[in-house]
Amino acid sequence: MGVHASIWLLVGLSYTLVFARFIPFERSFVRGLGNILPMMVLFYGNMKLVARFFIPKQYVKYALWCILFSTIITGVRTQINLHFTGYEIDFLPEHNQTFLRWASIISNTGVILISTIYQLLIHRSNEEKKALLVANQHQEAQLQFLRSQINPHFLFNTLNNIYALAVTSSKKTAPMVLQLSELLRYVVYDGQAEKVELQKEVKQISQFISLFQMRQEVPVDIQFEATAVPKGLKIEPMILIPLVENCFKHCDFDANPQASTRIELKVDQDELYFHTHNTRDNNDLQKDSTGGVGLQNIQKRLGLKYPGLHRLEIDRQPHSFQVDLYIKL
Repeated sequence: MGVHASIWLLVGLSYTLVFARFIPFERSFVRGLGNILPMMVLFYGNMKLVARFFIPKQYVKYALWCILFSTIITGVRTQINLHFTGYEIDFLPEHNQTFLRWASIISNTGVILISTIYQLLIHRSNEEKKALLVANQHQEAQLQFLRSQINPHFLFNTLNNIYALAVTSSKKTAPMVLQLSELLRYVVYDGQAEKVELQKEVKQISQFISLFQMRQEVPVDIQFEATAVPKGLKIEPMILIPLVENCFKHCDFDANPQASTRIELKVDQDELYFHTHNTRDNNDLQKDSTGGVGLQNIQKRLGLKYPGLHRLEIDRQPHSFQVDLYIKL
């Protein structure tokens, strides 16, 4: 609104100063005001017509209304200017109504043209904002759907283990229930946030590993190293834990005494590096060859949240599986 007022003020001042050379300033100001006000009505009125008829492609109706509106404004301006013709200007015939009318028609046409272009630009901008809003809503819906697809494999196995421990009155039951409760709280609440503290995600990875170890009768070889994790750095929630879960799902802990999992996290300035490596049995047909739904899920989420800012490398060997993830936070 302030920009519009400034522009109209500038136009009115220019109009006044031009004719102040031939008539007193006060009369020139009144003449300028008498022309600017109808031109403003024409400008904003035409914007309404463009929105009502031109944009919906009702061109005939728009043309008829525009001609009618412009004719009225032209008549008003011509009559106003006839009251301020008591002066001598070489290029402006005195009391020449035809000349004044054509001068108004030409300037009104310019106002209509500018008004039409301006309204079309506003319409285009609004449409782009709507499209962006719809795209963002669609993206958010996709993210929520993908987050809800976290593989329940680990959860179900853990619940079965807790049940078995409860039946035997094991001392591990209460700690496992507490660990599982903390993990589920993170998944259900923090996992729905747009971003979470990276340190919190790292903490949940540690608890996730601890919970997995508690399920085992004999501790298995799992090493997790997290270095240079600064405070305040945030990340898409539940983007790293599924990679850890994928390690546990596909590692051959049950069949191989030498089975192992290595997990490493580093942060260099604003780039995150996350590495997982686990042994696997290539003959285990129960383990799918693509790494499961988890990796496909993560690839889609990375594409939505970090387009052009991430790299996911997967190295699948007969007896090992490795994932390297780079994210520019």
